[in-house]
Amino acid sequence: MLLVARKNLFSERTRLVISVGGVALSVFLISLLLSLFRGWNEKVGGFVEEVQADIWIARDGTTDFLSAASILPLEEGSRGLSTIDAVERFSPLIVRPMAVTKDGKKMDVQLVGYDPESGIGGPLRIEEGKGVPGPGEVIVDEALSRRYGVEIGDTISGGDFDLKVVGKSSGGDFVAMQAIFVTLDQAQTMLQQEGFVTFFLLQLKDPERRDQLAPVIEALQPGVLAITSDDFAAATRERILGDVIPILTVILVLAFIVGLAVSGLTIYTATVEKAREYGILKAVGFTNRYLYRVVFEQSLVTGVLGFLLGVGLTLLAGPFAQDLVPQFVVLVRWQDVLGVAGVTLLMVLLAAYVPVRRLAAIDPVAVFKG
Repeated sequence: MLLVARKNLFSERTRLVISVGGVALSVFLISLLLSLFRGWNEKVGGFVEEVQADIWIARDGTTDFLSAASILPLEEGSRGLSTIDAVERFSPLIVRPMAVTKDGKKMDVQLVGYDPESGIGGPLRIEEGKGVPGPGEVIVDEALSRRYGVEIGDTISGGDFDLKVVGKSSGGDFVAMQAIFVTLDQAQTMLQQEGFVTFFLLQLKDPERRDQLAPVIEALQPGVLAITSDDFAAATRERILGDVIPILTVILVLAFIVGLAVSGLTIYTATVEKAREYGILKAVGFTNRYLYRVVFEQSLVTGVLGFLLGVGLTLLAGPFAQDLVPQFVVLVRWQDVLGVAGVTLLMVLLAAYVPVRRLAAIDPVAVFKG
């Protein structure tokens, strides 16, 4: 049976190439967009998840980390948090999106001012240079270095201040912008907000109780939002990527339809052209079930070849596109590859449905007339 299916497929090489190409294009688009979403998803919320904090304290109404629409009094907040027994220690953090320049080139960054003594909220991993910035110094994310050529020893300007780059870190890439790290005092001076911070980061004596303690802390500190790191990372992802997901969904559906249409049309055409041969097989005793399996196997072979080609293109094109466009961040997971394989299987099975109906309508007697 498989020999019959392969003979029908490979007898018309051009048709086979078109069918496999259609499935491969569909698989390529689906897997590439899915890996792009995974990459963005990891970057946007990854920093919040990796910071060594159990609970984030922000002004009530704050939606996410990147917008950072939160202002809290430093002294009053510190005094209130120091009275909560469940808190092991806390550290203030200033976060503000801003534009800086290097040699006249504008760069959108996320300014992060942290307490160097605690280190909480600072660079996640130092890749090169100093681990802690001093007055007038800044540590930049390595993604900013790759994108704009910022190197250690360079000077970047923000407002009326010049900052000397003394180190590079990783983990602060938010796709559209990258984090730069300065001391808390430096950030307060640059933003002219002495005595105020954006967040307080809390480490608890018992981190397992963070979900229970967050609402308790909110009740003790009116006007603030207490949220766990996981929930804050999820809220940040939802805020940034929420509008992108419907667009990606539409494109994924269109890619599926393209693959379904191309493979279905080519298999249907091949079935119609072989109608006489199928009629003869039915006349000599082959059942409809046997002929259906032939068509399904043709479709399955096309799907397997298209899947392998499409996934291969994704693995090759993803890193290449990321080198050309830094915002094009891809993350290919084996779970997603299996998911795409399932979608491909569904695609080729649906593509075989119309040809199968055509086979059922063939009259074995009619093929001998005339």
